[in-house]
Amino acid sequence: MATREYRWRHLALLICILLLFIAAPFVDTSRYGVIIMNAIAAMVLITASYALSERKYLFTIAIVLSVISVAATGLVLAFRQHWAVIASHACIIVPIVFFAVSILGYVLRSGRVTTDKIFAAVCVYLLIGFAWTFAYALLEEIAPGSFAAVPEMGRNDPVARVQRLRYFSFVTLTTVGYGDILPRSLAARTMAVLEAVMGQIYLTVLVARLVGLHIVHSHVSQLRDKD
Repeated sequence: MATREYRWRHLALLICILLLFIAAPFVDTSRYGVIIMNAIAAMVLITASYALSERKYLFTIAIVLSVISVAATGLVLAFRQHWAVIASHACIIVPIVFFAVSILGYVLRSGRVTTDKIFAAVCVYLLIGFAWTFAYALLEEIAPGSFAAVPEMGRNDPVARVQRLRYFSFVTLTTVGYGDILPRSLAARTMAVLEAVMGQIYLTVLVARLVGLHIVHSHVSQLRDKD
């Protein structure tokens, strides 16, 4: 059970992730838009690391991966080269997956279903969408033309591609699928199918697990009250 110090740690992470969504449309055309988005992304890494701070070994790994991710992003801002974009996307995917898996372990851990655990479950779902975002962006960098609408954004604007592919990732994760961005290559289509399946399995398993934990905890509480 989380101590009072860590009780709202996943709420802070959730707020920062949602801030990425909310801020993007407003800073997209801003002169300092890239810097602002990178600053918010850094806040996500910080709050995600803090979410794992109760477990010191995970916290240490989180800090190392976050520093590497920030350094890789700095390469893109400094050089704007194709290799730097590929390295940045790859370095971002690793900590996002690490955070998602680590927080998911906390969500599925036995114990009382708390508000913090519900916030953590939502964070994992959003992190899955972001992980696939950069996986798609990495694929587009390695194999240009993997997505039908991406070339319209311009080959020299990796930030815009990431934002569009983030949109594609989440409409795929939620199986909405508007169809305005289409996977063209076999690899892109396979990834899209896997993300859609993962999104549905996650929600199904998560709901079943949380409901099960809630029932078990309620049953134990009732037995204690009777005693």
